[in-house]
Order: sequence, then C-alpha cells, then structure tokens
Amino acid sequence: MMSTQGLLDGFDPPATRSAQVARVLVDVDLAHMDRPLDYLVPDALVDRAQVGSLVRVRVSGTRVDGWIIERTRREVSEGVGRLEAVVSETPVLTPPLYEAARRVASRFLATTSQVLSLAVPPRHARAEKEVLASAAPAWPVVDAPDAGEGWRAYSAGQALLSRLGAGESPRAVVTSLQPHLRSCLSQAVAATVSSGRSVVVITATGEQASRVARDLENDLGVPTALSGGEVGAEERYRVHIAASLGRVPIVVGTRSAVWVPCASLGLIIIVGDGDDRLRERRFPRCDALDVAVQRCAVEGAGLLVLSASRSVKAQALVRYGWAVSVDPIAQALREATPRVHLHGPVEAEREGAGGRMRIPQAALRMIRQGLREGPVLIQVASAGYWPTVVCRRCGEHARCTRCSGPLTMNAEGVASCAWCGRDPGSWRCPHCSGRELRGARVGSSRTAEEIARTLPEASVLESSAAHRVSRTLPSRPTVIVATAGAEPHVEGGYACAVILDAAALAGRAELWAPEEAARRWLDALSLVRPGRPGLVVGSIPEALGQMLVRWSPTDYADRLLDEREALGFFPACTMVALDGPAAQVRQVADQVVREGGAQLVGTVAVPATREGEENQVRTLVRAPLPGTADMLAALDRVRRSRSARKAPLVKMSVNPPELF
Repeated sequence: MMSTQGLLDGFDPPATRSAQVARVLVDVDLAHMDRPLDYLVPDALVDRAQVGSLVRVRVSGTRVDGWIIERTRREVSEGVGRLEAVVSETPVLTPPLYEAARRVASRFLATTSQVLSLAVPPRHARAEKEVLASAAPAWPVVDAPDAGEGWRAYSAGQALLSRLGAGESPRAVVTSLQPHLRSCLSQAVAATVSSGRSVVVITATGEQASRVARDLENDLGVPTALSGGEVGAEERYRVHIAASLGRVPIVVGTRSAVWVPCASLGLIIIVGDGDDRLRERRFPRCDALDVAVQRCAVEGAGLLVLSASRSVKAQALVRYGWAVSVDPIAQALREATPRVHLHGPVEAEREGAGGRMRIPQAALRMIRQGLREGPVLIQVASAGYWPTVVCRRCGEHARCTRCSGPLTMNAEGVASCAWCGRDPGSWRCPHCSGRELRGARVGSSRTAEEIARTLPEASVLESSAAHRVSRTLPSRPTVIVATAGAEPHVEGGYACAVILDAAALAGRAELWAPEEAARRWLDALSLVRPGRPGLVVGSIPEALGQMLVRWSPTDYADRLLDEREALGFFPACTMVALDGPAAQVRQVADQVVREGGAQLVGTVAVPATREGEENQVRTLVRAPLPGTADMLAALDRVRRSRSARKAPLVKMSVNPPELF
C-alpha cells in the first residue's frame, strides 16, 4: 500500500507505539457508549489492572468508574486516554458474569452498565480485605443422596438427583408439594455440592431466604451464605468476592442473589417462580428466571424451578424443549394437598340469603370446624379497611385530584389518597358531580373486625405487607386474616383455609390475572394440612376452579400458554412497548417495522399525570420468536442512533410486566 506521508503538505500520520491496553466498559447509561473503550495502562498499574477489576477513567473530562473487560498489547496513538486508578485489585466482574449481563442487556434493550448495576454490589473495602486475608476453607464433604421422602413423590426424582451428583446440569420445572419442599431442596443441593459445584437458591423474600438457609445448614451441616437486597451492603459484597474465589458452596438470597458469581456454578434453584417480588423494580425489570436462563446458557449450569403453581413463562421453557416438566405421581399428590371446594353462584343460590354474603355460611361452618383442630387462614384480596372507594351516586372509582391515585377510607370514614396520602378535601366526582363516597371493597382490617364480631370466642390476627406476622405461629386455635404473600407459617399447617373475594382478582381484565390468581391461591392452600379442606368464595372461571379442585397447575399453565399462542402474546412472541411523544414514537415504530420485520399492534394515548405535561402515547410492536432477534437488533440500532443525536427519549420496554 502506498504511504500517504509526503503526499499532502503538512500531513503526517499520528505517531503510534506498542503499549498495554485495557478495554474498559464505563459505567455510563448512554446507549451509544455501550461498548468497551480503549485506555492505556500506565506502568505503575500493569500488575494491578486485571481483567474484571474496577477502575477509574475519564470520559469527556468526567471521572467515572468502569470494569476491565480485556487486556491486550497493540499499537496505539498518543491521544488514547489512560487508566487513572484501580479501585479494586480483586476482579469483581468475571467473564461469565459479563457475558450473562451482556445477553440480558441485549434481550431487554438496556445498556450493559445498567444490568451490571444490578449484578455487581458497591465495593466495600473492609469486606474485601477480610475475605482476601482469610484462608480458603476446604470444600465440604457431602454424600450424594438417594431419592428420599421428597423426590420419591416424583417418578423422575432419582434420575434428577443422579444427574446432579454425576456433575451434569439438568433443567427442570417442578410442581412442588409443600410437605416435601424442604427435603427436595436439601437433596438437590447435597447432590450438586457433592459433585464439587456451587448452588444458588433464590426466594421471593428475605424471610423465606433466612428460613431456607437455616434448613439447609441443619440438614446438610454446610455453611450457607445469605445474599440479596435484604442483607447489608458489606455482607453482600463479602459474599460476592468469596463466591468469585470459589469459597462459597451454597448461596441463598432474594432476586439480586441470582447474580452471585460462583466460580464453579452447578445449579440455580428458584423457589416460587411467578412471584412479582422476583422481578427487578428498576429498568430493565428482568426477573430471576430471565437471569438464571442466561447464566445457565453461559456457564452450563442446571436449573430447578420449584413452585406450587406454574407460571406461563416457565411452562414455555418446557414446551419449547429448554427444560423438562417434573410432576408428582397421583398418589403422592393426593397425600400432600388439601381438598379444595368452590363456593360460586350455584352454591350461593342453593344456600339462599346466607350464601350470598361476602363471608357465606359455608365459610363460617368451615372456620368453626377448623378452629376445633387448629389455626385457620382467611386470605383476602386487599389490605386496609376500605381499600377501594367509589362515588356513592354513580359507582365510579374515586381518585385523587392531585396525583390521580386511588382513594381509600379508614375505619372512621376518613378518605385519603393511597399514593400521596393527601386528604381529598372537597372531592367532586368528574362523572356525575357527586360529593359522597362509599367503600366498595373490604380490606383485611375490616375483615378481621367482622370475624371478631361473628366469632367472639376466637383469637384473630391480621397480617399484611404493612403489618406482617413474620414469626412461625404455634398450632393453636387462631383465625389469621392475611393478604397474599403475607400468610404466616404455623407449626403443622393450617386446619383449613378460606379464600375470600376471589372474583376481585380472577375477574380482572388483565392478561396476567388468572395466572396470578392461581399462584396466590395455590401458595395459600399449600399451607393447609394434607387432606384438610379449603374453600374459594366467589365467581371464578370454570377452568381455574377445576384446576384448584384437581390441583393441576401444569395443565392450567399449558392452557394459558395455548391462549397466548393463539393471541400472539408473550411468551409465544416478543412484544415491545414504545412510550414517548406521539411523533417520536411513530418514527421509531415505522423504522422497526421497516427494518426489523416487526408487526404494529396498535397505539393508545397515555394521559399526562401532571398539569402542563405533554400527553404521550404507547405503541406496541411484536415479532414471533424466530423474528425476535431481527426486531431487537433494529430497535438497538435505533436506540444507539437516537442516543448519539440526543433525540427526545422514547422508552422501550420488552414484554412489559404490567401487560403479561
């Protein structure tokens, strides 16, 4: 090739030299900057700047943190920036963790740094020094178990344990039975640890994580590390560093613990799949199952999803061949589950006026009978006294005039906004100009009050997210009124359970309503002693009722997935919501339809929530699973281009959870 030097007056190619270069992913949430940048490694930092280390660099004159993705030596020009400091010499970002984060970011149209903010905890110097100063413990000796009481309930239980003990990585979605859940967990963990690999167990709440960790330590005699958002920042970072060094055989935690970088990851277990508490609140709003699937693909680990119900997303993994379904044998199912009864319109009409009450006579008879044998659980749809308030004249839902939040009412009849807490003052109905309010749905507080009046001899407790009973209760006659997810555990299980206001959830128009109803009710009914009664009060779809009676969550999830495939909704396809100003959204939607082969579903107006704000729109585009990669690639190009041009923001949400 002809040299360009001397061809033009004053032209000289930039001087280059061979140097150590670090490719750094900077912690900047800009789509067009979502790539590793080259920085020179000064001689003083050559030994300290390792792949995965946290470093400090300059971007556009601003000092920011970043992670070293790669080290290389090559020719560079003099204008390349330099590493300013190595914040942590210990690698906090392992190559498998980076690859999993990159895949999640690509899947959810986020930047890799946004995902890593969920995966890598903030540095804590004291915890890092303590871990590095301590001696590495020996790997615990655990014998590979045979199929004990728990896995004997499943025809494939022994085969599953054998594969885990042999160092293989099976992927299974399991219909768990509450009486066998502890033994199934312990045996699966023991089989994996006996093969020299680590296990990560994910639960929905910190309370559940603490209980599972305590049970595993008692059953296996192996130290268990707690992680997740509920533990302190110092402890979470300590577990992160120790796990990356291969010193932690078992990690138990909430949703963020799914990112713990175990050096030899063998198995990820998700308990209670489908619980919305397993989903991140921050963008990109991925849940633990999304992350676990990517980590299993990158690191070759196994996956167990243990849940009394079955989410449509988990069932899709089974249908499309990524995982297998493991269901209990018929006899074990009958011996481990309660007997569920329905109290719908037909039963209410048969009983007359007493059957049409919110707490019908059939429910009161079951509660009285249950109190002779132990505690009784009553699950209600909402917390509070009057959680839903409507206009007395026209029946329209009452909302706050300032923030548009729903109004609630306490026992004294004083209304307030559930979002901002303000007094509505001189509220006026925008539909009929009425000024009076009335309660439309009864909450847990009023239900507990009604039960105490109806059964004055009974002890009544209320448990909700705001006032939760977290301790394990003794097995004595007590009525516990609880909202979904706040049901306390009792010794030996409940004598019976009553689900009130079933139509309030199952009758909602949202696509996720029947799946969420099945999860909440099966989780509550699982706490009842095997063979004891449970009652679901309210009008619910026939298929949902039959699922509860037969205790067949797999068949019901398969039915829901059939409906999603017929409608072209997630998880049978990938749908992206575009939110922003109408002109900008239309421009993005037209481009992704033209370049990515996406289908335009429709556009709806989103009213402004504050005075003076511009009305926005939401447009939905979708693509079948084979065309998902092309659609997401087109959207990623649009996102990077608009970010570089500083165009008005168009928010992109992949499979928005509020819809599915």
